[in-house]
This record gives sequence, C-alpha cells and structure tokens, in this order.
Amino acid sequence: MKTSAWKYSLSFVLLLSLWQPTESFALLEEEEYEEPSAQSIEALDERWTNYEEMVEELFRIEEMSEGLLELDVIGESHQGRDIYATRMGDGDQVLLIDSEIHGNEKSGTEAIIDMLDELAAGERDHILEEVTIVTVPKLNPDGSELVKRQNDISWEEVLEYHPHLEGAEPAWYHNESRNGFDINRDFHPDLDFEAEADDLPGTSAHYGFYLTNEARALANLYQELQEEFGIVESYVNLHHMGTPQLEGTDQDVSIALSHPPLGPDNNPKYAEDYPEWDQDKSRRYNLAAAEGIHAHAEDGHEAGLARYTYPSTFDLSGIALGAFGLNGSGAVLFEMAGQQPQVPYDQELIDKVTAGLWGIAESMTDGSVHELDGDAFYDIPKYWPDTPPVSDPEQHVFDFTDEVVGEQPDEWSPIWQGEDEQLTIADEPLRLEHTARSGVRGFTADAVGELYGSTEIFALVQGSNIQNHVFELGFHMSGSPGSENGIYADARLPDDEYENGTVRIMQRSGGSSTTLGIAEPGFEVSEDEWYRVLLQRDAAALQLKVWPDGEDEPDSWQIVTTEDNMYGGQVGFSHSTPGAVNDLAYIGVGVGGKRAPHADDDHLGEPVDPPEEGLIRNLQPAENRTLAAGESVRIAFDSDPGLNAVFSIRLPLTSQSQPPTELPMWESSPGQYVGYWTAIRNLSVQGAEIEVKVTDADGNETRETAEGRLNIN
Repeated sequence: MKTSAWKYSLSFVLLLSLWQPTESFALLEEEEYEEPSAQSIEALDERWTNYEEMVEELFRIEEMSEGLLELDVIGESHQGRDIYATRMGDGDQVLLIDSEIHGNEKSGTEAIIDMLDELAAGERDHILEEVTIVTVPKLNPDGSELVKRQNDISWEEVLEYHPHLEGAEPAWYHNESRNGFDINRDFHPDLDFEAEADDLPGTSAHYGFYLTNEARALANLYQELQEEFGIVESYVNLHHMGTPQLEGTDQDVSIALSHPPLGPDNNPKYAEDYPEWDQDKSRRYNLAAAEGIHAHAEDGHEAGLARYTYPSTFDLSGIALGAFGLNGSGAVLFEMAGQQPQVPYDQELIDKVTAGLWGIAESMTDGSVHELDGDAFYDIPKYWPDTPPVSDPEQHVFDFTDEVVGEQPDEWSPIWQGEDEQLTIADEPLRLEHTARSGVRGFTADAVGELYGSTEIFALVQGSNIQNHVFELGFHMSGSPGSENGIYADARLPDDEYENGTVRIMQRSGGSSTTLGIAEPGFEVSEDEWYRVLLQRDAAALQLKVWPDGEDEPDSWQIVTTEDNMYGGQVGFSHSTPGAVNDLAYIGVGVGGKRAPHADDDHLGEPVDPPEEGLIRNLQPAENRTLAAGESVRIAFDSDPGLNAVFSIRLPLTSQSQPPTELPMWESSPGQYVGYWTAIRNLSVQGAEIEVKVTDADGNETRETAEGRLNIN
C-alpha cells in the first residue's frame, strides 16, 4: 500500500468533519424503511465482509494485481478506522464508485470487491486502457461495524472538534438517538465549503456542511480527481432501500436507478453557479447501468429494474449524488431492495449490481454512453405515484401602476369569503388597499394562476386599524370557505410573552391553522409602519424574513422550517380581522426557483417626517361610561389646529361584522376637537373602544384609543 498525493490529511479530516442538520425528509425514501440495527456486524450472515476482512481483501487484490491496483488511505473515521480507496487503470476518464455511505447497506461493498477481483485477474484490461476506476468500498466503516445508517459520534464530540459551533443547534441530519450523522446529507457542491454557526441547523432543502470525516474525505478525493482529469466523468453511489413493487403489478423491485434529485432540468437555482451540471448526461449513465443489468439477465430483461422515487419537488443538493452531479459528473444512484440486518446476503443481487457497474465502465470504454438517448431513462418502469410537474420558472411584478385610483383592481380575484369591494386602488403612495371583514377572506393573483413547487413572494405592506396581526401574505392557497388551505406569513403585535411581537409562518389546512415557525424580530412590530416581507418555499424548506422599510434586508432568515405535503395552489394575501386595513404598495412573485422581484429602496418616495408624538392630547372620555339607548357620549381631545379628525366606535370582535364607521369631528375652537355618539336601540355590548384619528397636511395619520370604554345596556 502507498499514500499518494491524493491521500487525505488525517489531521485536516479531524478538524473539518463532524457536522449535520436535524429533520426527517427521506432521500429518497430509504429512510422510511430503516429498521433497528443489529448492533454488530458479527450478528449478520458471515458472508458479509466486515471491515477487517475488507482490508485483508484489498491487500490480497493489490498483491494479486501485480501493481495494477493502488491502495490508499484517504481519511479516518471518528472511531479511528482508516477509509480506504482503490485505483486501477490508465484511462483519461475517471469513474468514481462508493459504497456503504450508510452502514446498513452492504451489497455495494461486495459488488466492488468482485469488480476489483475481476480487474486484477486481467479479465477486462481493455477497460483499464480507457477508464481509470476509483472506488471507496466502505465509506462509513464505523456505521458498517454497527450495522446502522449513521456513523458513530455524539454532538458533544462534534463540538470538541468545532468549538466555534458552541450554542448552535445540531445539524438537522445528526440523529441523537442513533448517535451519529447521516453522512449522505453532509455534502455541498462547493467542495471547499466550511460551515459557520449561523448555517445551522439547515434543512433537507439546503446544502450539507462537510462536518463528517467521511464526507470530507470523499469530497477531497473528488477534488483531486477533478484536478487530474478536469472532470469526474461518472460518479456511482451504491445504496439499499425498502422492498417496493412496480407500479400496478406484484413484481418486486430488485434494483432502482436515479439521476440526481435536483428539481427540474432547468432549475434556475443551480444553472448559473454550476454550468457543468447536466441531468441528461446523468440519465445516459443510468441507462448504461440499466443495459448492463439487463444483459446479465438470462432472458436479457431484468423484470425488477425500476426508476427510483423522484417526485417533481425533490431537490437534494446536500447529498453526494446532488453535489457531484452539480459539478458535472454523470451521477448514478443504485438502490438495492432491502436493508441489513433484515434482508440477508444475496449473491444474485450483488451480481446484478456488478453487472450494472460493468455496463457503465464498458460504455465509457467504447464511448457508447454518449450515443444513448437520455429521455429513454423514463421508459424504465417506476413504483411510485405520479406528482404534478413543477411550475416553469417565472417572475411577476404587481406595482399597481396600470390600475385606476379609486377603482377595484383588475389583477386579483377573491378566494374563500373574499369580496371584490374589499379592494381599492389608493394613492400617495400608489397602493392596493384591502379592508378586512369577518371570516377568512383572501385574494389571489390572476396573472400567476395555479402553481406547484418552489415559490417565493415579496411584499411591501403596512397594516392599520388592526387588533393583533398586521398582514397575511402567502401561497399554496386553495379550498373553500371553512376549508381553507395555504401557507402564509404574518406579524403580530407585542404581548406579555414577546416584547417586540412576532413574525410567523402559518399553515391553513382544511380550515384549521397551525403555527409552523415563530420568531421574535429585532424590531418592534407595530401598525401604520411599512414592512418588507419575503416568504419562500424552496423544495421542502419554508423560510421567512420581515424587516422595516428603509432598513437593509437581513442576511439570514428569521424562520427556517420544513413542510413537505402542500405544494400546489395560488399566491396572494388574506386577513380575518374586521376593519383591519392592509396597504400593499408592491408584490413580487418568483416561481420554479426564480427569486421574487423586490421593490426599489425608494419605492414609497422620499419619507415625510411623521407628526410629533403627543399630537392627540387630553383624549376624553378618560373613564368608562355606561349608556342606555338614546344617551350620548362626548368625545374630545386637544391637538394642533387645522387637522382633519374623525372617530369610530370599535365594538368587541364577536359583535362586529363590518368595519367600524368613521364619524366626523369638528374643531370647536383652535386646536380643540369634539364629536358625539348616541347609543342606538337593541344594542348591548360591554367594553366598546373609542378610537380617534387625525390626519395632517402631508397625509400622516395618528390614532389613539380613549382610556374610557363604553358599556351599552
């Protein structure tokens, strides 16, 4: 054995390897089938190759090959086991294969050893003249010995390696109960990426962090091959999964194949940053594997071959297949039926995998892989139900410049209990004014229509006359009154628990609301203030940031969470507080991976100095008043002369179905404003509020609620 230039630096591994985020989103669905481990490989069929036996096998093959096989150590696991890689061939294109990234998925290791044996025996020398084959037979030796998916390291031990992460949440893919990382979530297409505390915990829709020795070792190996060959022509990732049957049949799946799950082929999220990314190339290499598997079958057809599960919303750039696919490799996922210890050693299955690997290597040797039709990959049968296609990448802007002031807008349609007359185009600044009524009332953008998949919405919005929450802005809106569906952002005023108020991501499902995420912002939420709101769905991730207009957009999201069931519907806004008014000066929508357009910094024009505090003084009544039908209450306050003043009686929410009527006040003497309200018959309420509003010459509004409440008998 030698340690070549592509050997991994063990000290570097230990410093950079141990990170991951927490959430359960199937990589693909194999996680759904994971069973308790056997705790030790000794409990399995003795035909499985344990770590010590693998090392002996590799040395044996190295000796047998008479110099053809180079055996290197590229890293070290947390428990101190060397991570071995092999290299054979002198070709100017490279094929990289790894196995047991999950320690309870073992057939790939056996297939690699069989492949190396055959190459060392000189039976396929023609391949080694054209292709350099590099393998990592057991990437996760610690997990392999324990027969578990994860490696073997606690989060406390991670912090010993990475003290700068102290206080951060554990990475989403570190499993405390199983004491380890899912290594196949620890990848990033930026192969030099190093995480900071603010990156944690992440989600399945985000890149991995290269916190494990194992992932870092493989990424370093990949980079060294890039430097030598220019591009890693093909990368193969060997796994096990559950035991499904082909769709609509009783045929068991033996092997499933997949290209990288990165959303649509034209996903703008990646196209600019990763120009070498080529999904059609990956599909061609998958077809080459399929041809090898079929050729191995007695009748030339492997009945159990399938396409691996790939819903249209899958976007997993944090797995090895995604990260290396974005770097230009023709990336192939093998998923073999069953996991260990539940599924026993199966030499026939191992031989099928080996045949698929030979299919790739032979097609690289004769160049036939480049002649395959990538679309033919979709002719391989599948075992999972169809999902709708994701929406095409688009951007939409609503700045209301084409609308008529004082009229209802043309671009928005009511949903749920929404009514057209709730919307009006107002000016100074030009905006869409939404006056809420009782019940959940929403409006959706006609130009955007029905969407499916990743969506982002931005709005410049303020709320007035609110009782608690300032706005509701969202997507995936569907359903009917009483059975509303959607995901939306809102902001709530300060309360006893949250001094600054909160911002939230909420979900409506069948009419019921659930809080998906909540955060206290670094500013005080208030009414009559303009806010910039950005809500994003990125695959399974939901993210929100809200910031006051005039301030810089925050670098980080205030809320990051996940939801992987609701992907379809429309975009828009809603509210359910009677009398609340939302002003929307700008709405931008990004679809299919496109970013939502934002309003310019000066969209609202030059700011006008607000009126001084204390503009409303000596507001009466200062004490509670009890009125009978026909009795009146005098409402009065002192202020600057020459203002426009009105008042309204805000009845308790349960008694009020329409916005409160604003009634005029008059200036009885310079700076003194007076109004009267008379209790009507058949009205009985307790604790009605009196609110006054003054407007100055610049259009600035100031509101204040009298301390005295009205009890009407």
